[in-house]
Amino acid sequence: MSYRISETTKQRTTRCHYNFECLNKDNWNTCTIEEGHDGGLAVKDKCKHKFCTYTLYFGNLHSFCICPARCEIYKLYQK
Repeated sequence: MSYRISETTKQRTTRCHYNFECLNKDNWNTCTIEEGHDGGLAVKDKCKHKFCTYTLYFGNLHSFCICPARCEIYKLYQK
């Protein structure tokens, strides 16, 4: 499934090193979100992309996603 997000959100996602593959690839395996927050997403497991500039790590087990594109995908699609 391809996801669609607003152009404004795409423009705010300035540090994406993966060329928005979360939107462009039907088989992209998104991170599993534990819960959404206003400022970002609590990721159940570590981010699938080891070097994502939008991931904040808390110890060895927890991470928090602040990617505008990923946050909008979660908000719109609950995925």
